[in-house]
Amino acid sequence: MKKRLRKKKHYREFTEWGRQLVITRNRKEGFDEFLDAFSEEAIEANRCYCGGGGKEDKLDVIVELGRRSDDPSARMNRITAWLDTRPDVQNWRMGDEFNIWHGNFQDIEDKIKQMGPPDGR
Repeated sequence: MKKRLRKKKHYREFTEWGRQLVITRNRKEGFDEFLDAFSEEAIEANRCYCGGGGKEDKLDVIVELGRRSDDPSARMNRITAWLDTRPDVQNWRMGDEFNIWHGNFQDIEDKIKQMGPPDGR
């Protein structure tokens, strides 16, 4: 396949990677402020994108981490490090890395139901 088509179809070197991130907060108030800070300081500061939703004490998003050449693992480590510094974050869970365009996405919640009770992060 020619490079132009690989880029258009997000194949090989143009594959974009992502992970699901489920964040549980220890309070229900201040969700909008938390969401603004998360978007600006964790996601946009690492040149990532995310989509999803939540309310009050839970946020469930898919984080687009970029191509392999963008070092998606380092980006995700910086995002989770930001979460660890927040006093209003009770815990967070991260899903497996998957191909955003053509991958096999498996929801963390479905995976937990299949495995049984969680034993930590």
